[in-house]
Order: sequence, then structure tokens, then C-alpha cells
Amino acid sequence: MLSMPALYSQLRLMFFAPFLIIACYQKPLGSCLWLAFFCGLLLDLFSSGTRFGLHALNFCVTILVLYPQRRNFFADSLSTLPIMTFGFSLFSTLLMASLLYFLESRNVFSWSWIFSDLIFMPILDAFYSFFVFILAPLALVRRGYRRNKRYY
Repeated sequence: MLSMPALYSQLRLMFFAPFLIIACYQKPLGSCLWLAFFCGLLLDLFSSGTRFGLHALNFCVTILVLYPQRRNFFADSLSTLPIMTFGFSLFSTLLMASLLYFLESRNVFSWSWIFSDLIFMPILDAFYSFFVFILAPLALVRRGYRRNKRYY
């Protein structure tokens, strides 16, 4: 999982979104906010396009908004992680664009931005969370289960 940003650097996926959504279902709000802060701080350290602290602020506010929504989705459903990742990506993108507009006077709002960053990229983030965090572990568990079954 940690090598995904290095391997697919051209895609602007939110690689921390599934991790933070899973943390929302397993940890209290305070721990989730700290995790969001450190994930955002890590992005701030390695990005030079924005002011320092914007990603951390963005992730913390996004977690504050989405944390109560975990009651509306069951933790054990296969569709929960992709749906919540889509919501995280969508709200985080809107919040970051608003922060850039108000704090840096940078206007990113356009029709191409709406189609690429508000529709296409959240869908790709949802697919990423489904394939990497749901299907890949299920395939590994089933393969290991079948292999062990032959020995008994």
C-alpha cells in the first residue's frame, strides 16, 4: 500500500482516503483526527503546490464532517468503503478548492475541473479502495485457505 503513490504518481488519487475511512470505523473521533492530521502533514511535507498545513486542515475538516455519517453505513458491507471513500474524495476536493480560492486567491473552478476532479477522480478513488482494500485481501485469504485445506 505504501508503494502505490510511487508506482502510480501520475494519478492524483487520494491514497490516504481508504485508510482514514477504515480508521473512522475502528477508532474514536480524536484518534481519527490525529491520523488525518498526520496524513495531511505528510502530504504537506512532500507537496510544494500549496501552503503548508492546507492538506492537514483539509483532512481534519473532512473527517469531522464524515465521521457522523458512519452510522448511515454498515461497517461490514462491501460497498461501505468505496461509498465513503467517494464521499471523502468529493468533499475533500471541494474543501481544498475553497481553501485555495479564499486563502491563495487561486480559482480552480471550471467545467473541466468539475468533470475531472469532482466526478472522475472520486470514482477512481472508490475503485481503488474497492480493489486494493477489499478484493485483494479477499483473494489472498481465499488462496491461503484453499492451500491449507489440501494439507488436512
